[in-house]
Amino acid sequence: MIPDNIIEEIKARNEISDVISTYVTLRKAGSNMNGLCPFHNEKTPSFTVFTATQSFYCFGCGAAGDAITFIRKIENLEYADAVRALAKRSGIEIPEDADRDRGVRRSRILEMNKEAARFFRSQLMTSGEAKAYFIKRGLTQRVLDRFGLGFAPRGFGLIDHLKKLGYTEEEMITAKLAGKGERGMFPFFRNRVMFPIIDTAGSVIAFGGRVMDNSLPKYLNTPDTPAFSKGRNLFALNYARNHCAEELILCEGYMDVIALHAAGFQNAVATLGTALTQEQARLMKRYTGKVIISYDGDRAGQNAADRASAILTEAGLEVRILRIKDAKDPDEYIKSFGPDAFKRLLKGSETKFDFILSNVLARHDVATSDGKIKAAAELCAEIAKVRSAVEQELYIEKTASVLGVEAASLKSDVKKQVRKRNAEQNSSFEKQMMNKALGIGDKINPDHSGNPRASAAEEAILGIMMLHPERVTDIVSGKIALTEEDFVTGFNRKVFIAVRKLFSEGGRDIGVLGSEFSQAEMGRIYEMQVKREGLESSSDTVFLDNINALKAASVAQETDIEKIIKAKLGQ
Repeated sequence: MIPDNIIEEIKARNEISDVISTYVTLRKAGSNMNGLCPFHNEKTPSFTVFTATQSFYCFGCGAAGDAITFIRKIENLEYADAVRALAKRSGIEIPEDADRDRGVRRSRILEMNKEAARFFRSQLMTSGEAKAYFIKRGLTQRVLDRFGLGFAPRGFGLIDHLKKLGYTEEEMITAKLAGKGERGMFPFFRNRVMFPIIDTAGSVIAFGGRVMDNSLPKYLNTPDTPAFSKGRNLFALNYARNHCAEELILCEGYMDVIALHAAGFQNAVATLGTALTQEQARLMKRYTGKVIISYDGDRAGQNAADRASAILTEAGLEVRILRIKDAKDPDEYIKSFGPDAFKRLLKGSETKFDFILSNVLARHDVATSDGKIKAAAELCAEIAKVRSAVEQELYIEKTASVLGVEAASLKSDVKKQVRKRNAEQNSSFEKQMMNKALGIGDKINPDHSGNPRASAAEEAILGIMMLHPERVTDIVSGKIALTEEDFVTGFNRKVFIAVRKLFSEGGRDIGVLGSEFSQAEMGRIYEMQVKREGLESSSDTVFLDNINALKAASVAQETDIEKIIKAKLGQ
């Protein structure tokens, strides 16, 4: 494990606001700083950085932690890898074997992926079939080299190659480069052309493999690993991020992106075998303010574009949608009509509302009263989702003109839809807050729902302990009677033991507990601390009152259990 003193030095050299400001625009708010949360979509800043305690907390989604927790969450890293990333940022050297006992490290998987990419590349050079496939698709040697494209053969060559380099079967399985069945090890990718997925740091984090015929599945992507999460990354962003200040082009497939880059459109990216996620939308928001969706021209592609536009808009991006005619996808269009024609197509891309309007008019015969009513209802529902009053006004006027109805009538219907949406959102929010208070659906501390009063007292006690280590001294010395046996919920009991041990051994930084707890659990731990800041939590009365409340709840729970047991025994 990485020693605590090194972790503390790394955190000291990585001021939390400096770390977070590379991802989030922060503004001064008194002694703290705030901005839009990078972990959920919001319009009003609820993400706060507490410079005094070097921690952050989102009052919207509950994300919380220190600089290490932040890097873990936003980059999808394991604890040790997040520590190493911050160490590298601040010029601190960590011995390679410092965390060797923590299983297969992310860095080890990245090294293995790099060797696998080299192997696939060498196999492409000797495979006439794979090379011919790429040539047929119009790819030059320069493009093959730029994207590191390769070929996975049918046999067990990759496994043998990695074993010779010293990688174990466990490591290959963890990296999802191989699997293990009744007959032993087998390579995950076989007889496919290969597309390395490279992150913005230049590391090979995963692979996509495509068949060269019509067999299924057409694409096979690396499942999630300690080095990769397909819902949090984008293909070719490592190149596009340097060319997308004006706009990004979002495609469906790897070949579309490669064709666009080859034609000079180096701002193209693609999702990784899944529908667009909110995390990917927020990732794009870091690099640009505008996205042009360039999905396939068939019905499935256009439906996917409709769904993606909603996610991108929610993330605060300007969205336009490309309608590709006379070709099934961008790759085919460029081959048929050339880059200049595609450039003109981009300039003529539709706004999200124009795209929706065209689709609604295609579904309904607005020459009839019934068709006009149905079209108006759909369009009013869409306009109600728009936050800007000016945009609403413009869309209402356009809809009224197209349908031949009074704008005032449409405006009235839109207002009704807005009221309905607001009521539904308020009801949903209230339900979420109620469930949170009762602990319903709490995956971190599942015992909370059965013991809400005890859990609340536990969280108050733990928050006070973290803010005031002298309370731990009183507990360890016996001055205050409190042990892990008094805790009712399993998670809070584990936190109590960890905090007591840390502070009793002279530690003061709860961030080092990240080696024992997941990023979500660390978020909850920091949330307990944040909720006590600014309160009269230092008083003996508040601390002792919560301890007494916890013990009373613990006794009440034992009494209830005894009643249940006696009832079952018929006593």
